[in-house]
Amino acid sequence: MYYSEFSTPMGKMYAVADNHYLLGLYYEGQKYCPDMSQFECNPSNDLLQATTHQVQAYFSNSNYQFDLPLNPQVSEFQQRVLSVLRNIPVGKTLSYQQVADELNQPTATRAVASAIAKNPLIIVIPCHRVIGQDGSLRGFAAGLERKQQLLELEREVVAA
Repeated sequence: MYYSEFSTPMGKMYAVADNHYLLGLYYEGQKYCPDMSQFECNPSNDLLQATTHQVQAYFSNSNYQFDLPLNPQVSEFQQRVLSVLRNIPVGKTLSYQQVADELNQPTATRAVASAIAKNPLIIVIPCHRVIGQDGSLRGFAAGLERKQQLLELEREVVAA
C-alpha cells in the first residue's frame, strides 16, 4: 500500500491506496488516521495523484463529483452506513437518526454514529453531512471546526 500527502485549505491530508483502489483519505491528526510509516510514500502513484487533484477540485468547487475507485476496509454494517452517506447531496444534511432509519434500523443511532466516526474516506464519502437530530454539529473525526467549514463551503456553492 502507498500513501501521499498534500495540502488543502483546511490542512494537510493523507491519501492511502493500493494498486487499484483508494483505501483512505485522512486529515493530519484526525482520529483513526493510521500511522503512515506502515505504507510506502509514493506521490507519483496515478491513483494518489488523481485523489490529490480531485480533492483540490472539491475545494475549488464543493459541488465537485468524485470519481475515484473506492474500497474502504470496513465491516458490512459500516459499508451500509457509508452507502447511505454517499447519497446525501451537496448542501444537504441528514441526522444520525435519519441514517439509521434509511438502514431500517431505527434503534441503531449509536452504531451509526460509531460507523460514521470511523469513515476512512473523509470528504469523498461525506460524513460531514450528518448532524444531530436537533440540527447541531456532532462528532467529526477531523474536528467540529472542519465539519462546520465543509458544510459552509457546500452551502455557499449550492446558494450561488
